[in-house]
Formats: sequence, C-alpha cells, structure tokens
Amino acid sequence: MTETAARLIDTHLHQWDLDQCAYDWLNADLPPAFHQLRRTFLVDEAQEHFEATGATEAVLVQAENSLADTEAMLAVSRSDDRVVAVVGWVDLLDPDGVPDTLDSLRAAGPLVGIRHLIHDEPDPDWVLQPAVSESLGILAQHGMAYDFVGVTLRHLQHVPTLAEAVGDLHIVIDHLNKPPISTDDYPRWVELMSAAAGCSNVFAKVSGLHNVTPHADWTTEDLRGAFEVALEAFGSERLMFGSDWPVCNVGGGYRRQHKAFEELLAPLDAGAAEDLRWRSACRAYGLN
Repeated sequence: MTETAARLIDTHLHQWDLDQCAYDWLNADLPPAFHQLRRTFLVDEAQEHFEATGATEAVLVQAENSLADTEAMLAVSRSDDRVVAVVGWVDLLDPDGVPDTLDSLRAAGPLVGIRHLIHDEPDPDWVLQPAVSESLGILAQHGMAYDFVGVTLRHLQHVPTLAEAVGDLHIVIDHLNKPPISTDDYPRWVELMSAAAGCSNVFAKVSGLHNVTPHADWTTEDLRGAFEVALEAFGSERLMFGSDWPVCNVGGGYRRQHKAFEELLAPLDAGAAEDLRWRSACRAYGLN
C-alpha cells in the first residue's frame, strides 16, 4: 500500500468475461483507441494496480444490461474479499418483477445498487418513463442506490427530477456526467451539476475523466476546474473515487487515474480527503 491512505475504496471497477456474457457495446464500431477493451478483463488483473495505489476495496459496476453480467460480478464477490459491493442491473421497465429480482440477487452477494446504461439508449429521456420511476421507488424501498451514467447535458438535467421524485433514493452520478471541458457547454454543465448537488440524496464519482479533455495527453490540471466545481457543489461528503478500470486503460491506465486523483486531493484537509477516498462511498452505498 502507498502512504497516501489507510483505506481507499475504488467505487467504479468493471470486469467482463466474453465467454460468459455478451457485451454488445464491445463491437467493431468502437473508436480505434477502445478496441483494446474487446477482450476479457477479470478482477484479478487489477490486483497489481490495487497494490500499487493502496486501493483496499472495490465496488464492481455493471457493464451490460443483463442479469448474467450481474450474476457474474456477484460470483466474484463471493470468492474475492476485495469486492465489497456490486452495482448490478435489473429491468427497470418491469417494476412488477423488480422486488423478486432484487431479493434473488441480494441472496447471492453484496448488491448495493442498480445501473442501466442510459447513455446507450436512443431516447435521452429514457429514465423519465413512468415504469422506470416506479422501479426507482422500489430500489429505495429495498435500500438500493441508483448509479446514473449520463454523458450529456440532457441526461444531467434529469437528476434533480429523479432525486426529488424519490427523495430517499441515493443517486450516484458516474464520471461527473462527463464534464464538457473546453467547450461552450461547460458553463451549462456547471449550472446543472450545482442543481443536482442541491438535492441532498445525490452523490458523484470522480471517475472516468480520462476522455473529457480534447487531447490524449491530459494532465491533472486539465481536470482540476471540473473537480473544484464538483467539490464546491457536493462538498467532500458526497464525492468519491472511481478508477473506471479497465476503460481507463484508454486514457493512461489505473495508476495514472489514481495519481491525478491524489493530486486533486492535495490541497484538502485530511478529513475531506478521507471522505473522497472511502467515507462518501460508505454513505452512498451503505457500506461499513
């Protein structure tokens, strides 16, 4: 472990076994830089990165809208004590089936939240459908969080609507909703992030920022402005670290993401830094 932290929860780790489950987005239409992801990645492969960065625990996050993907992650959690939680998938368009599915999955492992790949849906308002809203209410009743993987301003503007409709649901914005750094949309992103943060049940992940800059050779300073916006909006108590491994390999890899994260934390006091390293994850997902 490094000397930077006694505890570090990586709240956004993926795995996919192409022999067990189909991942439709891992296709030939991906940009060339992403073709390196078109193979099996298992948690064991991340072990060297955990050791190098001091990551003590991980939350596995779904990478496909399927029960097979979720069941595979839960199976890993039963054999690997580093995986303390799983954010899986259920069919949010079928609220009648959600309770039984949640009960079945929770019996199989530490399911703490649900995510749907809304950024792959043709309809940018997919999450506002009545059936989805009903299902989100059921998640809250079961003590589940909801990971919100938006990538556009249209997505982000829906967060307060969801948060106010289901006030006891913890909503976790993945990847800061991909801040449009160095574009004309950035001021609007700032406004919308502040609006989302105005709902006390909304959290956000400092994750997946490897491709938000207009150039591949990004630096920590490229990300600092967006980080400071999020920090001011959410406070340290509702921000958390995520590597987005192995997707982050496209933008320099696990250790580069973690190094940037620690550099962003450098000006903070010890308590705030610990919030981002692990306490906020515990608050959002109900971890010990």
